[in-house]
Amino acid sequence: MSWLIVGISAFQQTSRLGKCPRRPGSRRDPRPPGAKGRAMIAASRPVSSSDRGLERGPRLRVASRCACPLSCHARTPGRGAARLKSRLTLLDCLAIGINGIIGSGIFLLPARVFAAAGGLAWASWFAVGGVCLLVGLCFGEVASGTERSGGPYVYARAAFGDWVGFAVGWMAFASVVLSYAAVARALGRNLSYIVPSLAAPLAQGALAAAVVAALALLNWRGVKPGAVASDVFSGAKLLPLLGFVAVGLFFIEPHRLAVPPPHGESALTALRLGGLAGLFACTGFEYVPVPAGETDNPRRNVPLALLGALLGATLLYALVEIVFMGTHPDPANADKPLAEAAAAFAGPWAARLLTVGAAVSSFGYCTGVALVGPRYLSALADDGLVPPALGRRHPRFATPGVAIVVTAAVTMALALWADFDRLSDLGNVAVFAQYLSTCLAVPVLRWLQPDIPRRFRLPFGPLIPVAGTAGCLLFLKDMKGDDLRFALVTLAGGLALFAVLRWARRSALGRAQ
Repeated sequence: MSWLIVGISAFQQTSRLGKCPRRPGSRRDPRPPGAKGRAMIAASRPVSSSDRGLERGPRLRVASRCACPLSCHARTPGRGAARLKSRLTLLDCLAIGINGIIGSGIFLLPARVFAAAGGLAWASWFAVGGVCLLVGLCFGEVASGTERSGGPYVYARAAFGDWVGFAVGWMAFASVVLSYAAVARALGRNLSYIVPSLAAPLAQGALAAAVVAALALLNWRGVKPGAVASDVFSGAKLLPLLGFVAVGLFFIEPHRLAVPPPHGESALTALRLGGLAGLFACTGFEYVPVPAGETDNPRRNVPLALLGALLGATLLYALVEIVFMGTHPDPANADKPLAEAAAAFAGPWAARLLTVGAAVSSFGYCTGVALVGPRYLSALADDGLVPPALGRRHPRFATPGVAIVVTAAVTMALALWADFDRLSDLGNVAVFAQYLSTCLAVPVLRWLQPDIPRRFRLPFGPLIPVAGTAGCLLFLKDMKGDDLRFALVTLAGGLALFAVLRWARRSALGRAQ
């Protein structure tokens, strides 16, 4: 059924759109004849690398869709953004991926994974990591065909049109703020091991709000300060995890690893449920392509950083789970799994060190998502799908200031509303809108845009996108009913908002004419 919908959507686009509305001389070119000739002359001039993916000539706002390259759909950003003063490097992109994937989840979820999968908990990380890798490969191909910021939203809009594109962008933003709030809230929960006053929910919410506000101010001043913070914390967060594995491997008691799956479940069921329990810790790789428009050589750097971060994190998670299972006296009921396991094999000082490491990891995740999150809103605004104020760039720093403020405000409200477990479950559901749409977009974009140069192309035809789609649906099937209903309500609310904005825009154009 999913493939039928994809085929119908793609057919509708190509049958109703014809040539690109921005290509001079096309039958849908909105410019007068004289402007067409001037644009053709301008288009013959060489384009510098800093202008790649941006429009030339007068600024146009085109609401219709076309089957031209992804970069065509970019509206020229606001003043100061056409030539960004600072660009993200491969190291910056890799840091965004590491920070996006490795946050508070690995410090808090190993117990939930063990409770769901028993002795197969370590293998569950490879199960969920394998599905994420399939999705990540799809991200790699579509990301290598564009230099636009926006990530999954850009791919969905190019493949399926404005409505699906907006729905994916809306759910992507929802996933970002839910995950951001969850990890910011977990910061206090982790620190409560050494600061007992942070065990109170209100204290955790207040700390989360303060962190979000501070990072918003940092990112307001430019993309590079946020990227530097992301680089620093991506390296710092790995040290305690690597130390936990390197030391803990010598204290493993092998009999603790030979635990059967709970409730007599089969191995496949245990792997599926364990993978679902650990899913939140594996998401976040989708953040890497979001600031592609502010990245050096994004067609190369984005796929490399995305897949490298995902592969490294999956292997590290499996090793962490093995040490936790083999050293914790009661792994199924641990509240702060890694800190308690470290205390069991190395003493209280190790537990305090892991607690600080968990706080550093959580803060590192927050630095990465604070940089990426507002770019979803600014990408929607650049394409005219939400009010243009959300895409307005600071005249000096070239950052989407309004989008940064809105993202921070929504995240702080969510952090004060719910705890880590609730927010992470809701974030898991919302993230599948990005994963499914990107997997489905791969074959559609190959058909609609066969001539786009891609630095990375998947082998085996549609096999990998189909496998990624199937894996996502398998996990989605086991989600909680309340979480699915929340996601549907969020999606319906977003589509209703989009319909109102679209009607208001058309009414304004009608009155102007």
